[in-house]
Amino acid sequence: MEKNYMMKGYQLHLIPTTKFKNITISLKLQNKLDLKTVTKRTLLSFMLVTGTQKYPSTQEFSKFLENLYGMKYGTSVTSKGKSHIINMNSICINQEYLPYQEDLLTQQIQMLNDVLNHPNAMNHLFNEQMFEIKKRELKERLIVQKDDKFSYSLEKLFEYMGKDQPLGISTSGYLEELDAITNEELFAYFKQCLMEDHKHLYVVGDIDDSIVSLFEQYLTLPEQNHTYDTSYHYQVYRNDIQEIIEEQDITQSKLNIGYQIDSEFMSHNHYATTVFNALFGGFSQSKLFKVVREQHSLCYYISSSYDAFNGIVIVNAGIERKDYQKTRELIDEQLKLIQQGKFSDEELDIIKGMLKNALTRSKDESLSMISLLYNRDITGKEETDDEYLSKLMAVTKEEIMAIAGTMKLDTIFLLTGRSE
Repeated sequence: MEKNYMMKGYQLHLIPTTKFKNITISLKLQNKLDLKTVTKRTLLSFMLVTGTQKYPSTQEFSKFLENLYGMKYGTSVTSKGKSHIINMNSICINQEYLPYQEDLLTQQIQMLNDVLNHPNAMNHLFNEQMFEIKKRELKERLIVQKDDKFSYSLEKLFEYMGKDQPLGISTSGYLEELDAITNEELFAYFKQCLMEDHKHLYVVGDIDDSIVSLFEQYLTLPEQNHTYDTSYHYQVYRNDIQEIIEEQDITQSKLNIGYQIDSEFMSHNHYATTVFNALFGGFSQSKLFKVVREQHSLCYYISSSYDAFNGIVIVNAGIERKDYQKTRELIDEQLKLIQQGKFSDEELDIIKGMLKNALTRSKDESLSMISLLYNRDITGKEETDDEYLSKLMAVTKEEIMAIAGTMKLDTIFLLTGRSE
């Protein structure tokens, strides 16, 4: 059972469980997803693994983590609708399982405090050598993402579909903006984030309320009173469907289709949409997988996903160029069959069982548990996992037909090989 505490500068969430021999601490920094700050924010996440004043080199910081019985520490960025989030995750063995008692949890908390309050910086600048290294690493990461044709084609779909909306902003930032970011500018932005970001901190493991005093003693962050929007209902009014075909020197074409749907994370349709998506293309027993891939052998892969924070459904498929029209026809056909209720109770039961298994598996991984809780915490949705599962299992055939009926084709992006 999650327990919440208001601390100085952040909200602390304790999730006691005896499932794990590790203690996982995850701090999430939330701000607006903004075209002006997205690249800086991603670069900042890279800088937050470069050490502290006490351990100012990668080698020293790595040695420090290794001495804590191989503690794992890393950062990442993600977007949820209108918000951009920096994740800071550390995982360390629970000291109760050590032959000799060492105060590992205190050191784990102190490390997080040092990264934020005593960073690898001096005179209002990050360590210059590490700044240049991390800038180069992010540049390489962005280049790799562009070379990964699956990622590239999905980003292009969002770019065209979400023009002038949060959906169209790249979570990882932009290569062309990176060189212009200075060390001084990034450090000033870091201080701004500490003041303005909404902060949630999660602890998962064999813990109790007694650890609250450790956080009071060892981790203090600036107070803030900002709130940020997250989920929203994506709606764009177009006269025509956007269809973009881009040619590159590739052999396997990447088909990405974006739909508007009358649902998002906070809407009453959210549960029906989750089940609909699972039936449509979310699992190996879904309509798209069984018909388009297995029966017709038209694609290397195919699936659908429901982005509840943007309120959209996406279909991804790897195909041969010559099969583009046929694949689109079959996808449209499977959607219409669901809209008409042409699926059996047995199919629905199988899909619901797969959703239940997926939710159960998420409880076997601490970061997945945290992700589910965080989705509710940043939206103010009061609901337990059991209540969520119960609502999924109660979704009716008629509700699935109704939500499928709101699916509106918005944008198609096809990345394909050059034609002769």
